[in-house]
Amino acid sequence: MRPSTAERQSRLDEFISNPRRALWVLAAPMMAGMAVHTVYMLVDTAFIGRIGKDALAAVTFVGPLFFVLIALFNGLGVTITALVAQSVGRRDYAEADRVASSAITVSVALGLVFVVGGLLGGRLMLRGLGAKGAVLEHAWAYFQVITLTVPLFLTGSTLRSVLAGEGNATIPLYISVAATLVNLGLDALFIFGLNLGVRGAAMATACAQLFSIMVFAWVLVRRRRSLVKFRLSAMGYHRPLLVGLITIGLPTTAGQLIMALGMAANNRVLAHFGEATVAGYGAATRVDMFVSMPIFGLAGGAVAVIGMFAGAGRGDLVRSTALYTYRWVITLAVVVGTTAFLSSGHVIRIFIQDEAAVAVGKTYLAYMLFMYPMLAFGATSGKILQGLGYGVPSLIITAVRVLAIGVPIAYVAVFVFGASVEAVWASLLVGGLFSNLISAFWVRALLWSRDPTLRSKGRRASGTAGVVSLTDGLSHGEGGLPTVSTPGSASP
Repeated sequence: MRPSTAERQSRLDEFISNPRRALWVLAAPMMAGMAVHTVYMLVDTAFIGRIGKDALAAVTFVGPLFFVLIALFNGLGVTITALVAQSVGRRDYAEADRVASSAITVSVALGLVFVVGGLLGGRLMLRGLGAKGAVLEHAWAYFQVITLTVPLFLTGSTLRSVLAGEGNATIPLYISVAATLVNLGLDALFIFGLNLGVRGAAMATACAQLFSIMVFAWVLVRRRRSLVKFRLSAMGYHRPLLVGLITIGLPTTAGQLIMALGMAANNRVLAHFGEATVAGYGAATRVDMFVSMPIFGLAGGAVAVIGMFAGAGRGDLVRSTALYTYRWVITLAVVVGTTAFLSSGHVIRIFIQDEAAVAVGKTYLAYMLFMYPMLAFGATSGKILQGLGYGVPSLIITAVRVLAIGVPIAYVAVFVFGASVEAVWASLLVGGLFSNLISAFWVRALLWSRDPTLRSKGRRASGTAGVVSLTDGLSHGEGGLPTVSTPGSASP
């Protein structure tokens, strides 16, 4: 049963009447969902570790390949959330239905491409990453099952993003909790009860994904309160979604891959200082995960809220919500980051007991006290601009922080000037500082020096996702740097 027009409009009106509450309505479940996922990863890793060191090493080798998939999830997901939210904000529910329906087709198609590519080249890629012998066999057994479930992963991500775009993050949280419990229960059954080993862990993940999709489908197809509905007639080609994937999704995915490259490059530098340094850094990054959860949860909630307000033509709410989000993410970064640092000695020892490694982790977190607020500002800037329909700024912010400044400074300092490991931590701060300056420029240019709803208005007028120009609204000055256009002087 389709929701009535009044029911569809009521949620948007609620958000507009209380924008700060709207942000937390979306952000709080996202934070909780991240916490659930983190706990699941830790428990799942513990289960696999009980199989043996070869099994744990095998899953570790699969990690980089799975990260590529996660990057695709994020790019596709943020595009769908932004476009659905903007359509809901414009009260163009038919367009929201078309975006959501077409997104299912895209998800399945991309998933099938990954299945074919993974089954044909996965073993070779795993060998290229260094897996061999028994570890390679375990990795291949795990990877085969995970590859076959990629269409499920992508479809689930799409359904979750549609709900976020319509302003509902609570149902995805409930489904995530239920799917996590199913996954962990099946882990125990398949790994230990049926003695399926690492393949059993992958099968448990596949079953949990199938379960979550079935529940999502029921919610979106049957529930009257669901604002967005799927229609078979709209599951074909939809140009606005394609353009959105180019202007928002592709840059977002590229940014994620750049972060992965940066992590690999940093690990290469840290390996120069020995295993204790790498281990201490690895343990400390587990602390990073807990500090980042509230930051990325709040920034993620801003994508949908900002998108709705832009679609509604409420530039005033876009700006006030952006400022409110900045205030809270920076506060959370300072408070949670300080708490993490003060308890770092105890927390790091949960993961590793070596005192040299613990000392490295504590020093890293001391530097991160200054990095967390910058990370909060930069990540939030990228998410806000994605909500408005701009993907390239986030890519540039990430590229500058990681590839243009952070990694080169670390390499030169360590391998040319023989600096200590503290130079690597300092390079992160320098990259964060410069990327924040660029973030501030982009936000000023697209939120305060022009109407932030222009791109969404352009979609309403033309019926498309906007022009494909990746630097929409900006001209280029000396040295290729963007300069602010006069408000209204450029086409949205």
